[in-house]
Amino acid sequence: MKSRITLRAVADFFRECTSDRLGWLFACVHAAWFVLAIANMSPPSPALADFLDRGGSSTATIFAGRPFHYHYESALLQALVLADFPSMLVEALLGLVSFPLLMNVHLGHYLGSYLGAGLLLLIATFQWLVVGKSVEAWLSSKSWGAVILRTFTRYFAVTVAFILLVAIVSVPLVNKRSQRLGFRHSAISFQTPE
Repeated sequence: MKSRITLRAVADFFRECTSDRLGWLFACVHAAWFVLAIANMSPPSPALADFLDRGGSSTATIFAGRPFHYHYESALLQALVLADFPSMLVEALLGLVSFPLLMNVHLGHYLGSYLGAGLLLLIATFQWLVVGKSVEAWLSSKSWGAVILRTFTRYFAVTVAFILLVAIVSVPLVNKRSQRLGFRHSAISFQTPE
């Protein structure tokens, strides 16, 4: 019975978070940042994923189908990783809990990296909704903050539409540049299985 009450409290909290506009603004900015950072990475590498599937080892991993090594990534992606660290911890916990269920399902590194990136985006969206709710509650408690929130409420739809439009236009351009530059992690080491 106590677990049911806890689950209901968590569900109510998330419902409250999804009703705050500032949280949705943070979530939209984060989603645009997320897809732009991925588009800026090296192009997808099914060959590296296949190499890892066959037991090879590397100093890099696969994230959204692309080679990922924190040290060699752009400052944009490094900042995103730091901002999403709480979400990554939750994702790791979910991975540990679901590991016994997924042991018999072999997705491979390539497909698994896309599913992992999608799960991270979903969990991080909740993270930014919670941050937005907290910031909105703090701003509401201040007289000047309430003025800012009223002004923001008037322009919410325009602001979100602008962010999404910028992302929709920018992502293909950045991705095309990334494809043209090709693999940019020459210092990543690979070791074949013995």
